[in-house]
Amino acid sequence: MVRFLRFVDRYVGAFIVFLLWPITVFITNKKRPAKKVLIIKLWAIGDSVLTLALIKGIKKTTKATVHVLTTEKVDTVYKHPLIDKLVYPKDLFSLFSAYDIAIDCEPYLNTSAILAFLTGKRRVGFSDQWRSRLYTDTVKFRKDQHMVQNYLDMLRATGKKYDTDSLEPLSYQKEDKEKVDVFLNGKKQLIGITPGVAESAKSRMWYEDRFAELADRLIKELGATVVFVDSKGNRPVVKNIMGLMNEKAIDASGEFSLKETFCLIEKCKIFISNDTGPMHIAAAQGVKTIGLFGPNTPVLWGPYGKGNISIYKTKLKPSIQNDKGIFPEGDRDGFMDPISVAEVFNAAKSIWKDLK
Repeated sequence: MVRFLRFVDRYVGAFIVFLLWPITVFITNKKRPAKKVLIIKLWAIGDSVLTLALIKGIKKTTKATVHVLTTEKVDTVYKHPLIDKLVYPKDLFSLFSAYDIAIDCEPYLNTSAILAFLTGKRRVGFSDQWRSRLYTDTVKFRKDQHMVQNYLDMLRATGKKYDTDSLEPLSYQKEDKEKVDVFLNGKKQLIGITPGVAESAKSRMWYEDRFAELADRLIKELGATVVFVDSKGNRPVVKNIMGLMNEKAIDASGEFSLKETFCLIEKCKIFISNDTGPMHIAAAQGVKTIGLFGPNTPVLWGPYGKGNISIYKTKLKPSIQNDKGIFPEGDRDGFMDPISVAEVFNAAKSIWKDLK
């Protein structure tokens, strides 16, 4: 399904962009004051977490109302005190030209550029694709800085300045905490591990036998309680890892809603993850995070914040091109094999000592 949607966006979306481009001259107002701002972000949970820094910057530097145009796949991230309202593609007819500024946070989608065109009098987005002709202001998708800074560049393009060295904590409710507390049953000294990834670019996954060896060492040598945090779809991966282990760990895969997962991850002292959404959630929740990287670059996507660690050992060039929508499976062994259990364990051990 994801591949089909990307195909439709690439070809049908590009044709619609071509048709709309000549009209841009008639609906452009770059000097309009920002009283009402729309953020457009349609998918990718981890990437959505990173956009909260931009929203915080808007709130800090303007008096604007901020709405987010999103989908049910990621809207839980945006049920947040910084955001005044969530809107959805089904609401599009009521949103026509309703915003002073629309900021398109999708790195490559034609669909999101079209949505910005239809909703914003001033429109900000990345400059690297044909779709950029629908924007009034563009910023370069820089691969030499973190995505948080790329998003903050969008705010800077409107004349406002804001910076941060940390992510915005994600919200959850009292009942979410209560459910997590019952599940953990008083267990402390937690180290969380996400061994899976989302549906695309499975070459981001480190090896199950190495996760098993790592988890055993964390339990035996550090006295930690290891909890596997992953989606229901990745439950077989977790089961396989636990079957390879000598020590006992907790399987939380598929047990919690996304908001409950925010709470569960926040209770960990350290979080170890492939390059995927829970890694960014952990960094946002202030948990010391270790990210394992291969086909993607940690310069762009590493766990953001002081004291977090990215382990990136491959000599291959990154195969994932987020700004072009290219997510090949790639050479998993070439990307992930250079990362050793010892290196990940030693990184966790160094953080563990500092937390004592």
